[in-house]
Amino acid sequence: MLNRIPMVVRRGVTVGLIGAISVALWFLLVDTIAGRPFYTPAVLGSAAFHGLRDHRLVVINFDAVGAYTALHTLLFMFVGLIAAAAAAEAERTPSVVWWLVEFFIVFEFAFYALVWIVFAPLLAALAWINVAAGNLLASAGMGYYLWRTHPRLRAHLTFDGSETPPDSPGQ
Repeated sequence: MLNRIPMVVRRGVTVGLIGAISVALWFLLVDTIAGRPFYTPAVLGSAAFHGLRDHRLVVINFDAVGAYTALHTLLFMFVGLIAAAAAAEAERTPSVVWWLVEFFIVFEFAFYALVWIVFAPLLAALAWINVAAGNLLASAGMGYYLWRTHPRLRAHLTFDGSETPPDSPGQ
């Protein structure tokens, strides 16, 4: 069954799950250390699905946590599909790497803008440093996976000019 699913889709879903799980585990750790496990997804789920605007009123419940976790995972899988498709294209056309860098930068700015616009009243409850650290962990995990699963792209990016270039007629 898996052989019938295109490789780029499998890698996209995998890379998205790596990102989603990284962020979820990060906030589970942060929330647990603060003595309130599942607080972050409860706040974000309550805001996204129930219109909560005051973090002091959040109630940690399965509905909010589950709904937000599902949304969070789907969004990461969507981003993972884009990243995997771009990495596959970058293997064929190395100049696409710059598009990937620009995509990452724009995505990060868009993410922070969206969080600020949608969740502005709740930002007092969510320290920006924790959000940034979660994104850094997700980006590192996703990037590492794509790096390991795209050897031709890795060869293009690590080529130092002292030997025959990757994919040249001399190879």
